[in-house]
Amino acid sequence: MQFSRRSLIKAGVAGGALLTAASGKAALAAQTSQPKPEGQAVPKPTFVLDVAEGTINAAGVSFKGPLSGNTFPGTPLRFTEGDTFRVLVNNRLAEPTCIHWHGLLLPSLLDGVPEIAQLPIEPNTSQYYEFPLVQQGTYYYHSHFGVQEQYGLLGSLIIDAKENPYSYDREEVVMLNDIIAQDGAEVIKELRTKEMRADAPDPYLAKGQGRFDIDVHYDGYTINGKSNDAPWTLKAKKGERIRLRIINGSGSSFFRIKIDGIPMTVIESDGNRVEPIEADDLMIGTSERYDVLIEIPESGSFGFHAAVLGDNRQALGVIHSEDVKPEVSDAPVKFSGNSVSYRDLRAFEKRPFIQGAPRNHDVILSGNMKAYEWMMNEHYWPEPFALPGATKTYLDVSEGELVRLRMINRSPMYHPMHLHGHTFKVMGLADDEESAPIKDSIWVAPRSTVEIAFYADNPGMWAYHCHNIWHLAVGMMQPVRYVPPSV
Repeated sequence: MQFSRRSLIKAGVAGGALLTAASGKAALAAQTSQPKPEGQAVPKPTFVLDVAEGTINAAGVSFKGPLSGNTFPGTPLRFTEGDTFRVLVNNRLAEPTCIHWHGLLLPSLLDGVPEIAQLPIEPNTSQYYEFPLVQQGTYYYHSHFGVQEQYGLLGSLIIDAKENPYSYDREEVVMLNDIIAQDGAEVIKELRTKEMRADAPDPYLAKGQGRFDIDVHYDGYTINGKSNDAPWTLKAKKGERIRLRIINGSGSSFFRIKIDGIPMTVIESDGNRVEPIEADDLMIGTSERYDVLIEIPESGSFGFHAAVLGDNRQALGVIHSEDVKPEVSDAPVKFSGNSVSYRDLRAFEKRPFIQGAPRNHDVILSGNMKAYEWMMNEHYWPEPFALPGATKTYLDVSEGELVRLRMINRSPMYHPMHLHGHTFKVMGLADDEESAPIKDSIWVAPRSTVEIAFYADNPGMWAYHCHNIWHLAVGMMQPVRYVPPSV
């Protein structure tokens, strides 16, 4: 199994994210090499992530993949708001890796994106990460090197709040993944030489959402590494109130979540609190996270369904009271009642904007399905790969600005967009901008426009990209770059 973009480049993929320019490598090395003063020891890490090749057995297939702690999902990380993040990553793979801390507000040089934020971690070397944690909520970590994330290199990252406004008895992490045993380079090759697979039924889309096209046919789907032949189960006490931290760690899949007989109360999105919303189901795009509260009835077994959009399959789990055996049906899910959408989200606390004229950027999301090229502003990363007439290699901002990004999707596919190093407000949803929900990942539907706004308060250069792993692999990224105000 080949995990890196080096193999994808050999397969003819434009925009392989390997740092090869000597000048760029030297510059990054100078920035990231910050030795401790003489005689000062590096603090002991809170967690050590040993990254090595392991075996994933799920969804009826078995393959080798890069794993953290030899588990899938990988070693869970847990901190408390205000802690210092101290993690040592040991690369035991035969190729480089690079770990990104998805959703965290951190120094740019520790963000874990090769050629943008740091050098890859070479085989048999280590990288130490240390920075203050200024957030609470549900996050995750994953490789940002090639397609290693798709093949197992990821895990949950939870930051407990100093002050928790919610009451519950316990909590559980629920990580969703898609599984494919086929080599990543072969997947890209097939996408570029074959027609996109025939449209699958769309029984799981909410009313009015049209169709959901998918381009990769997965072997199956998992919940916490468990596939439907041996589903994930959660035994609970009667009447117990549980917080579920739901993470969509898939490569490219969107899910619609429903628990049979148990309504959910949505309390957070991407680690940011929202006004509580009663829901019968919710849609979660790739790289998004939702925290929900549920209350276990007196007795019963309740199926947890993660229905796959654009497919007629689902990942199954089951939550059951102590007095009954776990049972779940794989029959197609029927959705009714209140389905949570972005338009339902309101920030838990109002936050006003800074004063002053914003800097505006239009971001055109486009693609060529036949050639399998996915672009932002007619450009696919890295820098040299742009179509004639493309002018914006980077999206430039200056510290202290209010920045508005208007994402215009001209393609027939959904794009889950993620901005590193910042949170943003989703504009046009709330009656007033102060109540706009705050997120770090958001999907843009086909032929639609989504506008976000953020404060430029974290200088550096930041990845901004589609989180569909296959779109990113062929270059769907356009970094946000801080420049002096006069530029």
